[in-house]
Amino acid sequence: MRMPDDASGVSDVHAPGSEDDVGDDTRRRRRAEMMGAAQRGDAEAYGALLHDVGPLVWRFLRRRLAHAEDIEDAYQETFLALHRARHTYDPSRPIEPWLFAIAGHVAARSVHRRRRRGAWEVLVSSPPDGAVESDGAMGRMLAQALLLLPPAQRQALELLHLDGLSSADAAARARTSAGALRVRAHRAYKTLRQLLHR
Repeated sequence: MRMPDDASGVSDVHAPGSEDDVGDDTRRRRRAEMMGAAQRGDAEAYGALLHDVGPLVWRFLRRRLAHAEDIEDAYQETFLALHRARHTYDPSRPIEPWLFAIAGHVAARSVHRRRRRGAWEVLVSSPPDGAVESDGAMGRMLAQALLLLPPAQRQALELLHLDGLSSADAAARARTSAGALRVRAHRAYKTLRQLLHR
């Protein structure tokens, strides 16, 4: 779903749920009819609906999220979630509460992700001068411990943490399920902990 053409300049004067946006029964009925048609496979009605509600969703998210990149991501996620959940919509009811519930959940997940990410990030006024010096002993111990891991566990760690792959991509490369790969990685962590704390 493309963001509204004037996404950066969309005003917050009319919030979702205001008289101008959803109070008009004709507009509400028309949106519900478009979603009903979309559920029956009418791509043109679906496109028209998304175009109609796009600015509403954008404003809704702008009021809840502070960072432009979070708003853009949440906007896209909202329409993906709407698409995945479209079969759950009841066309006899207004679409706006259903749509804004989806957008609200997406916004809440976005806030949670940003907070969680913020707990790991440290802002500094200037970058460090050079690499942090270490005695190298821990690095050698870790390298030796990794070599002692069973091949499947070592592969799970390498794919997930060294290559930075998602669970699904790593599982595909390892020719196993994502769940089995996560179990291997968990066992590898446990084994490493035991090896390093001897």
